[in-house]
Amino acid sequence: MTSRHAKYAGVVSGCIVGALLSSCIQREPVADVTYRAVDELYESVVAATSPFKVIVEIDHSRLAAEKGETMPPARVIIFSDPAVNTSILQEEPRAGLDLPFRVLAYAEGDEPAVIFTTAGYLKSRYGIADGPALQRYEEEVLSVVSAVPEDVVVAFDTSSFGKEQGIVTLGSAYGFDETIERLKAAITAEGDTIWFGDIDYREEAAALGVELPRLTLLLFGAPGPGGKAMAERPRMGLDAFCQKLLVYQTPGGQIEVLFNEMPALSELHYGDSALPHKVITRRMRDTLGGAIER
Repeated sequence: MTSRHAKYAGVVSGCIVGALLSSCIQREPVADVTYRAVDELYESVVAATSPFKVIVEIDHSRLAAEKGETMPPARVIIFSDPAVNTSILQEEPRAGLDLPFRVLAYAEGDEPAVIFTTAGYLKSRYGIADGPALQRYEEEVLSVVSAVPEDVVVAFDTSSFGKEQGIVTLGSAYGFDETIERLKAAITAEGDTIWFGDIDYREEAAALGVELPRLTLLLFGAPGPGGKAMAERPRMGLDAFCQKLLVYQTPGGQIEVLFNEMPALSELHYGDSALPHKVITRRMRDTLGGAIER
């Protein structure tokens, strides 16, 4: 263990004999320390989100374990400032796919780390110009990330990611509300999925006196397939998982459904992708297309 993580070394020094012995069987000390370290980082992040609206907290690795999949510790919190969302969406509604704020505490090997969605990512992926909207976004997410030591924060390099790269867009043959209903029904019928919630961006903006097009983000996940896909790539727990659908009514009245292509996000974070990422993307296309295309 490096000196960078020495402060975590005393968290788990061994197993307590007796009644608790069974809970220590087949548990590696490094794994214990790593989980505790990630949990500690995550709780620091959670405490710093108190000024914001928390949308959902997802413990990827423990959910995956419940489905029999093993992956490194990874916990994401999705939290929101409706005013920031609204100011960015006024410039580019499709950016709702990567809003609101997201911060992931995770481990690569035995190294705990934190990564977050940057304003630079929104700028490069959606062509949003530098200005007050992105500046406020960056200031607020950094106010949360500053709760953890600077040396555990991983740089999120988006320089190789082009505009709208890795975004799949499907056209819906149904109206806005019916599209959402059909998507929810198709997703929850899969049997291995968890519904995490949704965000009505238009409603948020209306409360602030701003008019946006109809724009809703749907959040869900499948811990078994997700755990398999993140087994060697836990950093994907930031933006690939949970899975997100953006339902958008364009200025021309068309209903579009946007989601992330898993191989593209794996290549962004790790430089390559694996078969599980392609399988999930194909499953998404088939399930969603079957729900909204005639």
